Amino acid sequence: MSESNRQDVWRPGQDCQAVATAKALGQDVDRIHGAPWGVVGTLGDSICYVGVNDKVEAVHAAMGRRITERDLPVRLLAPNYSGGVSDGQRNGTPQMRFSLIGRETTNDGLSLHFEGSDIAGLVAVVACDKPPVGATAAIMERNVPAVVLSDGSIRPGTDPLTGETIDLVSCFQVAGDPDPAKRERWARNACPGHGSCGGMFTYNTMQSFIALLGLEPLHMVSPASEDPRRTEEFPDQVIDCLEIMTQRGITPRDIATPTAFRNATIAAIAMGGSTNVVLHAPEIARAAGIDFWNQVMTQKEFNQLSRTVPVLINARPFGKYSMVDIDAVGGLPVVVKELLDAGVLDGSPMTCTGETLAEQVARIDPPAPDGEIVHPVSAPFKATGGLRLLSATSPPKAARCSNWPASKPGSSTTGSSAGAGCSTANRTCCTPSSTPRTCSPTRTWS
Repeated sequence: MSESNRQDVWRPGQDCQAVATAKALGQDVDRIHGAPWGVVGTLGDSICYVGVNDKVEAVHAAMGRRITERDLPVRLLAPNYSGGVSDGQRNGTPQMRFSLIGRETTNDGLSLHFEGSDIAGLVAVVACDKPPVGATAAIMERNVPAVVLSDGSIRPGTDPLTGETIDLVSCFQVAGDPDPAKRERWARNACPGHGSCGGMFTYNTMQSFIALLGLEPLHMVSPASEDPRRTEEFPDQVIDCLEIMTQRGITPRDIATPTAFRNATIAAIAMGGSTNVVLHAPEIARAAGIDFWNQVMTQKEFNQLSRTVPVLINARPFGKYSMVDIDAVGGLPVVVKELLDAGVLDGSPMTCTGETLAEQVARIDPPAPDGEIVHPVSAPFKATGGLRLLSATSPPKAARCSNWPASKPGSSTTGSSAGAGCSTANRTCCTPSSTPRTCSPTRTWS
């Protein structure tokens, strides 16, 4: 940029703080008019989040180096955070009711940053179970080049007396044990180090889902939070992804197509994932402008997939191993390759690496399933998945109408000459006091 043109873009009233920020971050002040890139993290009140700061700092440093080395027309922003409440730590307490709210507050907090800072490219370091979903939804709503990096799982602990492998869920299961020494021993030893829940609970279910959706490189899901790759190798790799997406004009909504959502859901089933995938997948889809149960699959089809897609991993809570054990035998890519080779997944959707799902797996070239921790499709750990959606019980036919008046769910609206009302929530004809009654002759039964 010439000196005269550079002078034309300066806005002293808006730019003075940007100059100070650039200096503080070690960046060229002449880049403050470039496209803003930033790193965000999710924080909270438990061991799940302790490793997030290190990853955010590592990614932020990698982003700063890349901007300088490649002379990118990018303005580096300071890291930003949003967070929630750990349901693992608060489970069984009155504070547990705040856990799911963390999904929404994370979305709100990050959306404030994304929109207010006019973010043009970002990396999100996520931990625990609800904040990653809120962060992903915010990314979908902003729809600029973005990559997710999971903070990683905690390693399982060991009972020092028996040598038994234990974890967070083990502690909940032993809570009623009559031996107080055992309860204390497990509480003290089940969660060594830091990281999110290590089995196939909500955290790893949703990290696998997000990776299959295409927003996180597949090989970054399974390593432990304390694995040195997360600060030494992955930061530059996610910046590679961000640069590729920016250069090619690829956005999250280009990646997260209905086909990608279907792949992600099938993978969650094949990994024996948490029932919370049914809670979170439609929310991420909503943020991407997709109606999950109409454009991805019906609820009936979801149940059919759960009855036919085998579970390929032997993992907690239904099995023996943790995500770090899965990583030791090749990680998530092993499972994805098995499902692709079996024709269960569609390899065509684009991913954040700039490759299709099939191309990304081919480049990684994961090993074959070991047969103990990760099983082949031909000899699965379980023949079918465990996720099911129960159909709502229909009210008696004599209490259902087909031509009810419009009203808010659960409310009553004055109807025909008989004065009946009808709730749109269940089409149940009722008086204003919600007492079931016979519909007017002008109504027809459904």
